[in-house]
Amino acid sequence: MFVSLQFKLELKKEDKEKLIHLMRKQSSAIRVAYNMLKELGKEKAKNPHAQIYHRLRQLFPELPTKYIDSAIYKAKQYPTDKPVVFGGKRLLLKNSAKTTLQGLQGKNLKNNGEN
Repeated sequence: MFVSLQFKLELKKEDKEKLIHLMRKQSSAIRVAYNMLKELGKEKAKNPHAQIYHRLRQLFPELPTKYIDSAIYKAKQYPTDKPVVFGGKRLLLKNSAKTTLQGLQGKNLKNNGEN
């Protein structure tokens, strides 16, 4: 039998900053692993996991081994044949072609149609 708990975690300011720093490093490691997977996939490299692991270990020496392996695993879940935007919704909207004039006109038409 499994029991799950849900609770609100309150952190001190310094602990919260450490956690945010670690999460940013993890996200960066996932992005680097994804880019390396794309490059190594084109080259048909042997044992890409080991190559990516060693490169991430050099770039992020402060990350634990479990986090590096997790970054590689998560990077493998993204499709390598389609573009992937890392960084969240704000960055996606900033860099997306949907925020061009046509996209803005479409939003205005939708808003005007609802009134």
